[in-house]
Amino acid sequence: MTEQTILRAVNAVPSTRRRRWPALAALAATSLAATALLAEFAVRAMMPAGRLLSPTAIETFAERAAREASMIQPDDDLGHAPVLGGPFYDEHGVLRMSPAVDGDGSEQTWLFLGDSVTRRGSLIKPLAAIWDGGKATFWNAGVESWNPTQEVEGYFRSQRALKPQRIVLTLHNNDLSESTVACLRNGVLTLCNPGSFVPVDPTWYRRSILYELLVHFRHTDRLRPEHYTFREREVEAALVRLRDDAAAKGAQFSIVLLPIFAAPAARQEHEHRARELELAMLARLDVPFIDLQPVCDEIARAGLDVRVTPTDPYHPDDACGAMLAAVSADLVLGPATLPTTALPRVVNPGATQSFVIEASAARKGLRVALLDCGRGPLPTLDDPEAKQAAATAALDANGHAVIELPCPADTASGELLWHRAIVLAADDTVVARGRPQPMRIATLATTR
Repeated sequence: MTEQTILRAVNAVPSTRRRRWPALAALAATSLAATALLAEFAVRAMMPAGRLLSPTAIETFAERAAREASMIQPDDDLGHAPVLGGPFYDEHGVLRMSPAVDGDGSEQTWLFLGDSVTRRGSLIKPLAAIWDGGKATFWNAGVESWNPTQEVEGYFRSQRALKPQRIVLTLHNNDLSESTVACLRNGVLTLCNPGSFVPVDPTWYRRSILYELLVHFRHTDRLRPEHYTFREREVEAALVRLRDDAAAKGAQFSIVLLPIFAAPAARQEHEHRARELELAMLARLDVPFIDLQPVCDEIARAGLDVRVTPTDPYHPDDACGAMLAAVSADLVLGPATLPTTALPRVVNPGATQSFVIEASAARKGLRVALLDCGRGPLPTLDDPEAKQAAATAALDANGHAVIELPCPADTASGELLWHRAIVLAADDTVVARGRPQPMRIATLATTR
């Protein structure tokens, strides 16, 4: 056998195998595709697409992520964070639309930390409207879907340099967990959580349930009952860190505990558990706080809405938010110069509200008047001397008075009315002003 014959024999074997490889690869690809297709049909027969999260929801997330790309962005440590120096947040992570009040004297500053309830101004706007103590700025650093661990880290990153005089954190019932936010990460829709980033293709998500299951195999919904309080220790540690830093800087730190926005019978077990843990945490923290659940319960018992929409368990409507703000005003804004209380806050048509005024004994015998501060989510603080009194009384020897304020006849169910008390000297000049107090109108048919 010659050398050329041997070479031809050797070269013939790989050539034959190379001709077979494309056919084998095509067969393997066809088998895999057929297997995947059969698996797709089998899974679809057992569970419909959107079992975990509907394709429409994913497409809505994609649209929102694109729309809010200049407001929210992925963050390697926090999951998501505001875009600083953009059209929505300034370089300190404060919303550019934060309320400010003109007035005399040196400026007083509040910094509000929280999630979407804070960002939307549900309590901040009414608090700014109630305030009449001079020049003030209400910095709103709320970020959608943040919990206190993220909020406190955001404070140390961005807002600490502002040196606020008062720091107010709103603690939500779902704050012992974490929320997923969809952002565009390198141009790709991504489900963002601290330490977890899951890319999603909306087209594949709609077309393939196997792809949907793959997405949810990689992503965990932290707001499910079994995960609802899994960040409890991290949240408490973050609040301790913020409390200690505020004390070191001489800032006043307080916490507003938001309610479960549902009637008592509609609350879930995991929501009750989270509330118990948060109340115990607040007791250990030993910081000033207010629990707004009783106010929400009063509104819900009257059959009135507490949610911005019936299916949204996390956000109050404007009237509910305004009432929560009014009740928390003394904690957040500081004690009123003229302490007043108006109960009940929800009043039946034809009934009355007891307006309790507690001025000092030095003002005994002076006249106190109740002024109409308008109707709607926000009170109006016009010149009190130009207003006509809705009711009047004289302060007793202790400087106290109780005025029974009738519910006006021209009100509708759910309407929100505001009144404030003023104390008048003998020459009718105003010597003390109370804060606006809410009156929410109920109906006899729904009150229970």
